[in-house]
Amino acid sequence: MKKLFLASAFAGAALTASCGGGQPPVATRQNSNASANSAQTSLQHGTSPANLGAAASHGGGAAGAASGGAATAKPSVETAELDARIEKAEAKAKASGAGDADRKAAAAAYFARADFYRDQGSPSLYKFALRDYRIGLRYDPSAREPRERMDEIVQIYQSMGRPVPDLGNEQ
Repeated sequence: MKKLFLASAFAGAALTASCGGGQPPVATRQNSNASANSAQTSLQHGTSPANLGAAASHGGGAAGAASGGAATAKPSVETAELDARIEKAEAKAKASGAGDADRKAAAAAYFARADFYRDQGSPSLYKFALRDYRIGLRYDPSAREPRERMDEIVQIYQSMGRPVPDLGNEQ
């Protein structure tokens, strides 16, 4: 438990440093459907439509997508082998007649890349790890360890008071 706390604290501090530190700017206009201090998140831990603008600087949100910003940004590390593995496994999983083994192989490919991003120790890659965990869990919803790793990253964002990136929630 102590290791998890220390890892979370370290990752949180690194996340603050890489994201510019400080608190996010206060919104000047409030959505009438959202409460003043609500950080409503979806079932997959992404931001809700009520607060998408705040998430734009962290890989999610309408502002980033519209301007070609963080939502379309590429990871700062090369993952060509992992990308090829995902492409091949996903093609099999989406083919007609795909079985449970094909879906689990696609999930495993996404989880491998997510673990790679997470284990780099760079908080700027956490949003990409979240995306891959979320997509992988669509193929294998029963995968316990990847879900725990995803939840750990979400907790880091939440403990820092940062919006949780929405990458991977799009269908």
